[in-house]
Amino acid sequence: MFYVCDECRPAVYAVINSPSVIEQVWPLLHDRAILPQVRRIKIPWKTEIAEVLDAKRHRAEDREKNEWYLIVSEYAGKPVELFVTTAGENDHKLQSSLANLTALTRLVSLMLRHVFLGEQITIDKIRKQLERSSRQERDLPDLVLGFLSE
Repeated sequence: MFYVCDECRPAVYAVINSPSVIEQVWPLLHDRAILPQVRRIKIPWKTEIAEVLDAKRHRAEDREKNEWYLIVSEYAGKPVELFVTTAGENDHKLQSSLANLTALTRLVSLMLRHVFLGEQITIDKIRKQLERSSRQERDLPDLVLGFLSE
């Protein structure tokens, strides 16, 4: 395993995960073959994200006039986590909606880390986020989790 700077990580990630693109482009630029035996390897990115991150809080109102707070955490100036909360979080009627919202924000955060940090998205990571999102048996995150576990 090796480490690269944040600016170079997307290029290294592309080279590792898209060798066929590199094979096609290289002869055009350098007039010689590269990567005669294409083999895909995965590098487990080890970007340690601090416990405390800079974040921006945005207040928004939905069409039913409910107030929501969207908190976007940043790492190296890039968004890597999304949290959404509302004043009515303890309302039992909202538990199902909040479970769905939690699942959405956890999966978006996973995708942001993939896009900006090169973190690999695996089915295990998706299942883990859905499991952490579920608030009651047979709520939507739990149903999706059951489907993915089959």
